[in-house]
Amino acid sequence: MKAYKRRKKFIQTEAIALKVYDFGDADRIFIFLTPGQGIIKIVAKGIRKPKSKMGGHIDVLSKINAYISLNDNLSNLSQVETIENYKFIKEDLTLISVGFYLLELSEKFSVENDPNNDIYYLLSMTLDKIDKSVNLDLLMRWFELNLLSLSGFLPDLYNCQISGETLPEGDHLFSSINGGLVESKFSTETDNYIYLDKNSIKAMRFLINNEWDKVSSSKFSVKNLEKIKEVTKKYIQTITQSSINSEKFLSRVN
Repeated sequence: MKAYKRRKKFIQTEAIALKVYDFGDADRIFIFLTPGQGIIKIVAKGIRKPKSKMGGHIDVLSKINAYISLNDNLSNLSQVETIENYKFIKEDLTLISVGFYLLELSEKFSVENDPNNDIYYLLSMTLDKIDKSVNLDLLMRWFELNLLSLSGFLPDLYNCQISGETLPEGDHLFSSINGGLVESKFSTETDNYIYLDKNSIKAMRFLINNEWDKVSSSKFSVKNLEKIKEVTKKYIQTITQSSINSEKFLSRVN
């Protein structure tokens, strides 16, 4: 019986380049985040050659229109067009550090073969909002909480994670292990809680429940944002069981 090769599947898609590695003498491997496929690992053959038509159109922290031949292990990039190079971000060390942080988080919470990847749209919109006039700390906290929501890891800020009862208004404890708030009287000695005052709790709820346009025009205290940062950092580390590498770079330049 004559053997037939399975026909390759070609797609055209928007993508954001999350990572890049040199491969062989002239190729590069990219990790793309896409809206209809989730994470895709692709090889761009010959891209490092001086005469390559793709060389000037793609690098990390770029939004592109990509033409890809999908394969089981490593897909092939056949053509690419730049949508947004984020040159403004790449010219500022602080903005670069924020951009790399968003890329790394997006990769950690994304998977391959995801047909409904709303994380792509969250990342794309957030990168589009970055400029020197934006409150970057506020933007990162909003991104983190919405990323957790889209990934199914949204912390419970309304019910005690030990008693199951609705939380009264006031200060409470945050448990990364249990994924939400705990009323003080139900706390245990085996958990490493983070104390959350009632204003920080209200701020977290507001960030989760509102779009960026409304969030960006609201006032948040530095104290509340620092407390939310403490919570999201520890919670994300608990979920991913790893540290965020770009966070070290972010802390050095800010």
